[in-house]
Amino acid sequence: MNKKVINYAFCFISYLALGIAYPSTSFETLSSRIHARFSVSAYESLLAMIIIVLLVLFQNKIKLDIFKKSYWPYWLLGSILSIFYVITMSVYQAPSDNITYIPSLMGKTNLLITLVALCGFAFIFTNFGIFLGQVISKLKVSQFYINYWYIVIGLGLIWIIQIFPLFPGMVSWDGYRQFLEFFHTHVAELDFTYYPTNHHPWFSTLVFGSLFSIGKKIAGPNFGLFLIVLVQIIVSSLVYAKVVRFIGEYWGKKAAVVTFIFYASPFVAFWQVTIEKTPLFLAFTTMFVLCYAKILVANLKTELPVILYVQLIISGILMSLFRNDGSYVVILSLFVLLIVQVIRNKRIPRQLIIGLAVFLSVYVGWNKVALPAMNVVSGSTAEVISLPMRQLSAVVINHPESLSKKDLATINKITPVKEIKNHFNVNNADDLKSLYPVDSFLRSSYEIKQLKLGHLKKEATPKIKKQTGQYLMVWFKQLLKHPKTYIVTFFAADSSFLNPVLDSNPDSRGIMYGNEYMKYNTFLQPSWYPEIHHWFWFSDATRKYIKWPNTVFSLPIIRTILQPAFALWAVLFSFAYCLYKKSYSALIFIPIGLLAIVPLLSPVNGMERYMLPAIYTLPLLLAVIVNVNKESKKNEKSI
Repeated sequence: MNKKVINYAFCFISYLALGIAYPSTSFETLSSRIHARFSVSAYESLLAMIIIVLLVLFQNKIKLDIFKKSYWPYWLLGSILSIFYVITMSVYQAPSDNITYIPSLMGKTNLLITLVALCGFAFIFTNFGIFLGQVISKLKVSQFYINYWYIVIGLGLIWIIQIFPLFPGMVSWDGYRQFLEFFHTHVAELDFTYYPTNHHPWFSTLVFGSLFSIGKKIAGPNFGLFLIVLVQIIVSSLVYAKVVRFIGEYWGKKAAVVTFIFYASPFVAFWQVTIEKTPLFLAFTTMFVLCYAKILVANLKTELPVILYVQLIISGILMSLFRNDGSYVVILSLFVLLIVQVIRNKRIPRQLIIGLAVFLSVYVGWNKVALPAMNVVSGSTAEVISLPMRQLSAVVINHPESLSKKDLATINKITPVKEIKNHFNVNNADDLKSLYPVDSFLRSSYEIKQLKLGHLKKEATPKIKKQTGQYLMVWFKQLLKHPKTYIVTFFAADSSFLNPVLDSNPDSRGIMYGNEYMKYNTFLQPSWYPEIHHWFWFSDATRKYIKWPNTVFSLPIIRTILQPAFALWAVLFSFAYCLYKKSYSALIFIPIGLLAIVPLLSPVNGMERYMLPAIYTLPLLLAVIVNVNKESKKNEKSI
């Protein structure tokens, strides 16, 4: 059978794949099962026809031989995206109390139809990847220079115009917790005094608390909050302006303008008025990735300035001090960059080795010496193992017979078995985490009371650490027994991070317009809370109507770009493109890829805040891959 016939066969399979549905209920007869799987709306039918026609036209126009061996990176990309799409569409509606009930994966007929979907979408995504690769290959790279301070001032002014109704600042739930810990606030009604924890990085708590204290002494608590917002605006505008200038220098004017519009948009602007660790973490992360990108696109014959490595390490240190998982991204990224720089340059990059040594020294010194010296309590392990907790809890609910009495006793010490079913939600692990014997989150008065009674611990004892290790051993043992349950739980728990179509309620994309909930959560109110009032003519009642960005976020294309899974798909495509071009630029996948993968371990499915670091650094990712052709033309060494 020749390639042309196989190609058209794949086109037909792809057409069928586009028409396959993923029902949440099963049917008894064969005909009803088939009908349910191929029951689509007129809109979906028309869309399928348009996609297939465009696909065939694209193949004929460039005379594409999609089965060439050199296209293997795109086939790998297409297969991975197909698995993400089809499996998440199959499992996202699975009920938490019966998570293995997946009609589209039950019975030979349904499995065959799902296999058709997998093959069809793999073909579609492979073609789409090649199409995007062709587009990127034809993009012209030029140089565009603009005064750096014009960009800084422009971003700052546009942000202020958008966010001034929310001045002096919007303190989030997490932000108030940090203030309570910094000031060791005593809650009289609970007879409880907050203590320092590293649940939210203590360094960021010290920064916010110190800035607030300075501002409070100058002009009261309102100015204290505004001073934090002012620092966030200054730091962020300085960093994002550097990105805009970098895009202009390595891509061109149009790309720089689009990048400026992105960073000036409400998606970035409104985070600058939010008081918590996220805004500065995003700025430091973007700076780290920017320095990383500059090293990757630099000419091998050019000696890189020492200041670039200094900026790389300082931004990496600040990134890890503002979010606990940031250190893992920095360490792995630096080690990989070190190895590759040795291979590319055929010599030891002294500056990078010194920088890595400095970072590790600061990391160990802060976490192993400074934090214990300040009596800072470590964050709960439940924050890290929320996904394994959901997977093992799914086994407890759906396959209790596979657990021995010893296994159940081990599980019971970490998550009381009788409480699991009532606390289990595959899309949100916060309730399940609250069963863990150590609680550093303290999200309610009830949990504070449980802590005071000794039912919860503020930090892990050696006994709890041992029990957690035993719990994870049971988790691993059940993985071997129930891989399907674990896989289904993973895809259901991360469906919105893996599939850009599963985005039913974009809402504000995590942006805060008000925090009226604080009026009722008195346990979370600092002593100065009653003194906070909002500037200008906006009252508490009217501030909540400042939601015009929601309309912007819901517009076609913009909604897709801002959906969390889009960033992961963009990263995977970029990696495939660099592999196809055999370029070292694939290394940009390390920091940005890790930033896109970390959310898969988060407790809340699809929460925008977890994917923001990857989204904010996408312009740098695109700039690097656009320069891949430029790199190959200069005959640089390849992988």
